[in-house]
Amino acid sequence: MSSHRRILRTLRARTILLLAVSVLAPTLGWAQQSLADQALQQQGLAPGSAGWGATVGAGLAAVPRYPGASRERARLVPLLSINYGNRLFVGPFGIGVTALRWRGVRAGPVLGFEHGRSASDDPRLAGLGDISTSITGGLFARYVQGPFEIAATARQALSHSTNGLSGLLQLNARHVFAGARTLVAIGPDLEFGNGDFQRTWFGISPAQSAASGLPVYSPHAGINRVGLHADVTYRASTHVVWRLFARISDLTADAAQSPVVERRSQVLVGAGLAYHF
Repeated sequence: MSSHRRILRTLRARTILLLAVSVLAPTLGWAQQSLADQALQQQGLAPGSAGWGATVGAGLAAVPRYPGASRERARLVPLLSINYGNRLFVGPFGIGVTALRWRGVRAGPVLGFEHGRSASDDPRLAGLGDISTSITGGLFARYVQGPFEIAATARQALSHSTNGLSGLLQLNARHVFAGARTLVAIGPDLEFGNGDFQRTWFGISPAQSAASGLPVYSPHAGINRVGLHADVTYRASTHVVWRLFARISDLTADAAQSPVVERRSQVLVGAGLAYHF
């Protein structure tokens, strides 16, 4: 009997991992450039579970064409969360392993994906060339106290290291409504980057200046965006999950002064449907 249960657990684990690959692979091209946007897609999807759990779905979101754009476009976004208790998570925010658990603190390594930027995304980017997509690696940490959570992550681009290091700091306040069916989370956040990251996304090199007509610009490391995020997760049944999510942010400091930036305020609004099993 125990052997039979072990086989079933193994098959379930492999099925969940296969689903993760099948969902993540076609959605990599839609992955958001912002760590805060990736977190927004994933948070709240996974209910507490001692074993394996998976929530898989998709949604539509109106997002800026690039960080600093004045126009939006619709994108298909993944709503994915695969977890094994409090030890492992997989989703748009990355693949992470909880290596440290101590008095409400959870921390560990995380492997993620940073979507690039194409010069064809917007006329403003003409002559600037493309920013390559990259695998990223780093650390995450979170501290939970009652309904409040402080979460942080820092990621270094690995496959294209010149994309630099970026990070996110969030505060979440959560409340459950309607007989534990509806979860609302809201809070502020900020993003930051080192010099390489800032120059990649917001800088203009002499060669890019000559090709685009925009002035040369070399931003420094620091906070590049502050925002406010909110999401609503409604569990219509044991398996069906509805999501609404939104974020408004403002580019700051050197990022806000970039010649690439047409509008400092950036808005993301989306909704989707997922299935939990």
